[in-house]
Amino acid sequence: MRELKSNDDKIVELAARIDALKKLPVKTSVLIAISLASFFTYYDITNYSYISPILKTTWSIGDAEIAYGASMTIFGYVIGAICITVFADSYGRKPALMLSILILGVGSALAASSQDMTQLAIFRLLTGIGIGAEIAIVATYIVEMSPKSKRGKYTSIVILIGWLGLTSSGPISFLLIQQGHVLGAESWRIVLAIAGTVALISLPFRIQMPESFRWLFAIGKIDQINSVIVPLGITAIKVDNKAVYPLKKFSFGIFKNRLVMLRILFLVAVWFLVLIPVYASLLLVVEYVNQGYSLNESISINTLSSIGFVAGGLLSLLLAEKLERKHQIAISSSIMSIGFILRGLLINNYNGLVAAGFIAFASNAWLISSLLAYTSESFPTKIRSSASGIIEGISRGVAALGPIFFVLLRPYGFLNLMVAISLFSLIAVVMIILFGLHTRGKSLEDISKES
Repeated sequence: MRELKSNDDKIVELAARIDALKKLPVKTSVLIAISLASFFTYYDITNYSYISPILKTTWSIGDAEIAYGASMTIFGYVIGAICITVFADSYGRKPALMLSILILGVGSALAASSQDMTQLAIFRLLTGIGIGAEIAIVATYIVEMSPKSKRGKYTSIVILIGWLGLTSSGPISFLLIQQGHVLGAESWRIVLAIAGTVALISLPFRIQMPESFRWLFAIGKIDQINSVIVPLGITAIKVDNKAVYPLKKFSFGIFKNRLVMLRILFLVAVWFLVLIPVYASLLLVVEYVNQGYSLNESISINTLSSIGFVAGGLLSLLLAEKLERKHQIAISSSIMSIGFILRGLLINNYNGLVAAGFIAFASNAWLISSLLAYTSESFPTKIRSSASGIIEGISRGVAALGPIFFVLLRPYGFLNLMVAISLFSLIAVVMIILFGLHTRGKSLEDISKES
């Protein structure tokens, strides 16, 4: 018991030192590497929707096959979010982040070489594994390394770079598609390849990343802490060289904790409800064509609307530490539902459709930025990565029904489809207001004690 108390005292001591910092204790090159990967990770999420009409013509396939390809990407998120986040809790955040970006790069290259829809679906599954892992583990890493007063801010900064990548996806795809062929290859292949190629550039920089201090403590590597924190300007922790600090391997046993499981189930439900509309939106470019817009018009509607992602990311950054996280989630989810309904009402008005899309995308960015930080904050260090991954993985897996749900409801009219989709996010609003935790300004250790 004495040793346990001593170890607990040390983690509290280290946490206090991290929380007292004025900024994130990592090198600028490391933060740039994480942000660069975030840019192209989010770019890759949406580029499939822009090339979908080209694939329909090139391979003579229908909307069902396109929806299948979109769903396979999302199923990849599930595998990556769960499996590689468990790896992160077992072997460290740093190796997991290196693995995730490697998988993303290889998957993108293979997808770009696909010869039919079956191959593309398989390789998009692989790409999705890298994307799912990257999103979950980056949020975990930033949350663990940040001072408590700046967790939301730093998470929002990295994700804002991601929203810039997502917004750039439309213009980049549009310009490449207009060329027909680039460097002797079909332009849609370049659209897919560019994300992985550039993201891999960040791999060497990730080698310089310090391991998460909190993770090192959680698994018992207390004697290694000082070699990591001192070069970053954090005062050394006094360690008894004669003491034995047994390694605490990751175990699923902690998930037997009733409160932990309730938190997981609650957040799975919230993520699922907000992701259904998001994933259904993957088919909007195709649907705009079906509604009578030209391909160029359809892409431009999404491209102009996607500027909202940057606006929402900036809003998230500005409000990150000013409003309780769960209240930000509720407000942004409500606004997103309004954006979807406006899409249905303004389907025949090009400018109105762009404005409605801007509202939906801006609130989406604010919502996801807040939800990523909120999810990582809600669990103890030993399972923070895997719990976040399980939540995102399961919810994304079920939400993969979004594109199929879109196709099934389309015969009932576009407005009715948009209203039905908006109801999901409104249910999430009620849940988060009634049952969500308060996390703003609390140390991660204090939040963990509640479970």
